[in-house]
Amino acid sequence: MRRTTTAALTAALLAAGLVPLTLAAPAAHAATTVAKDDFNGDGYRDLALGNEGATVGGKTKAGAVVVIWGSATGLDPARRTVVSQNSAGIPGAAETSDFFGRDITTVDLNKDGYADVLANAPGENDGDYNGTFTVLWGSASGLTSGSAYRNPKYKDRGFADDIAVGDFNADGRQDVVAVDGDNIWYLRGPFTKSGSRGTATNFDPIDGENISPDIVVSGKVTKDGIADFAVLGLDWDTDSNRVWFYKGGSGGPTKTKKVSLPASASLMEASGTIADFDKNGYGDLAVGGRRSGTGGAVYVLPGTSTGPSSSVKTISQSTSGVPGTREFGDYFGSDVSAADANGDGYPDLAVGVASEAIGDTETPAGGVTVLRGSSSGLTGNNARMYDYATTGVDGEPTDYAWFGESVLLRDFTRDGRAELIASAPEAGRLHILPGTSSGPTGTGSLMLTTEVLGLESLTNFWAELAD
Repeated sequence: MRRTTTAALTAALLAAGLVPLTLAAPAAHAATTVAKDDFNGDGYRDLALGNEGATVGGKTKAGAVVVIWGSATGLDPARRTVVSQNSAGIPGAAETSDFFGRDITTVDLNKDGYADVLANAPGENDGDYNGTFTVLWGSASGLTSGSAYRNPKYKDRGFADDIAVGDFNADGRQDVVAVDGDNIWYLRGPFTKSGSRGTATNFDPIDGENISPDIVVSGKVTKDGIADFAVLGLDWDTDSNRVWFYKGGSGGPTKTKKVSLPASASLMEASGTIADFDKNGYGDLAVGGRRSGTGGAVYVLPGTSTGPSSSVKTISQSTSGVPGTREFGDYFGSDVSAADANGDGYPDLAVGVASEAIGDTETPAGGVTVLRGSSSGLTGNNARMYDYATTGVDGEPTDYAWFGESVLLRDFTRDGRAELIASAPEAGRLHILPGTSSGPTGTGSLMLTTEVLGLESLTNFWAELAD
């Protein structure tokens, strides 16, 4: 998941003056092949939450990252770790409006067998540079050290409003792409714990165009097996939203095409993901536009050998089979995440609908729609909505609870069916719905609150999920 909204999913942070709560991860050894979110190398996926609004050491909106550790039976809410810029081994210091953790992504960046967390801090200001991202290095002891990276050239510009990772030049090392309103920075690996990295290239401006890059999404679109990335943003010359695609290759990524989104599309507070929804070997780009048209929409750009197709499919609550009615302010497309939720081999797409009204109550508590992947790609067929009216989902509907403000599909139980993780940040809740052969279910679901997590003394229970 990549997004530009200032609040997303549930996590926690310190009240003024408190020391970060840390329950140490169990000792583990580095695995030969590691999941991109197994931070302690024990073979189980962990859940990282970025909480940009947290108060740390009395500094409001300083931000932090919370990890809920995985186990043989899935996520274990009793074991969690809070990491901030005040934590031992982490560079920098928690300051007001740093927004540490506004966007996070995960990968084994240095190939040591432990997944790492990359967390940005777009409000960081050390007097010379604005904005950083920090790598929280995974280890057998968890996330206990970090390295910070700043704008490679400009002191008067921002840096790393959004970040994505991948081996874009096929050299076996993970690279980072960091975008903001002025720059598209391609930072080559290797990244090391000493804080070093490879060379940096700025791809902005794109062919002299007057653009504003908003988000970046990485994944394998073409069939060559090399990671690619897409930059989404506004073309000021035409006042239209576009996708600029960079194809990975041995010489580094190269822009191969530009795709315009429908006139009704809006990338304000957008999100995106790449997955092969029709299993034809090409990765498809799904873009969530919560403010697009009336009620929001998802735009699917099928993959081709040269990148995302210009034949854009629009899916909304007006699409046949999609639950609900398209209404102003529903925010369909608040966030998107892809994985196989029913074990049929096709990736599915979770779509946040953060202001959807619940039944006849007209309470805009929000919800999540899951679109099913198939040989025809994403359609409205067999789509399902999950909200506080769903059997087994705990919690009373609350006006603007923002259920679905941030979503994640991920198989934490290793049964071949992804669980649905969804936040309701205004209500201070995190929901975990099991995956079944029919998709996610409310039966057996968990609702985690600050009290359940033992974090009731912490403030600003908001955060961002790493997709």
